Amino acid sequence: MAPNSIFSRIFRSVLDGSFAIKVMNRCSRIKYVPAEMLDTDKYFAENYPGHDWRKISPTARSILIEFSPFFTNKKIHTIAYVGAHDGTMAIAINEVFPGCTFYLFEPVPDVYEKLVQHAESHNNMYCINSAVGDKEELLDMYVDSFSPASSILPYESIALQEYPFLGKINNTKVHVNTLDKLLKNNSVSAVDLLIMDVQGYEDNVLEGAKQTLKTCKVVISELSLQKLYSGSSTFNSVYQTLISKGFKLQYLLNPMKGKSRTILQIDGVFIRE
Repeated sequence: MAPNSIFSRIFRSVLDGSFAIKVMNRCSRIKYVPAEMLDTDKYFAENYPGHDWRKISPTARSILIEFSPFFTNKKIHTIAYVGAHDGTMAIAINEVFPGCTFYLFEPVPDVYEKLVQHAESHNNMYCINSAVGDKEELLDMYVDSFSPASSILPYESIALQEYPFLGKINNTKVHVNTLDKLLKNNSVSAVDLLIMDVQGYEDNVLEGAKQTLKTCKVVISELSLQKLYSGSSTFNSVYQTLISKGFKLQYLLNPMKGKSRTILQIDGVFIRE
């Protein structure tokens, strides 16, 4: 194979994880570029006088750099966070973008308890112990000992190959409801930002969020380049749904690699213009 042939270039892009982005750039008038990795200490030292920035947690610093463009321009006030886990990310967002109201959804009972404990000192955070999907039902959830990987969907074999530490599973029953109904039950009439961290269940969440999406200005979602869960949503399925609702994919963040060192998932930021 010639070193610069089209096939060798495709092969290299698959190995380095840029293949999906290059395909998107071929198909769209918008050009997508993964966010650059920044030295956050250097960035803050150069852009913020004084030393107050040193009090911001490392997670919050990264969020401030990555999320500033749409928080600043889109006036985010109400956030629905589906799959909020123990609240670490929500609290970091709140640290650098204060003044928002959060509705945090987490179905796993013991993780939900941690979420409540972490959020109890924040009177702008409301915790809801429910999974979010396309209808109201009771489902088995596959709860991994590595809890951030827990999902309503079972693993595909590739997930365990890429992440050998996964697979210690306990099943638990969880209540599922649509985002539209859960927000209505909590008297929420509009959401500015929807965050989904639901391990392959994005299509179901979006199906049950038709009314919510009408008011959303920004959606942040995991996008799967490989199906790590059986019946998982894909990069394309989430992309097509949100594009059809009037959003544009503006940023790609946090590429997630496994044992093979290829990108398996990446976070997409979709903005309504």
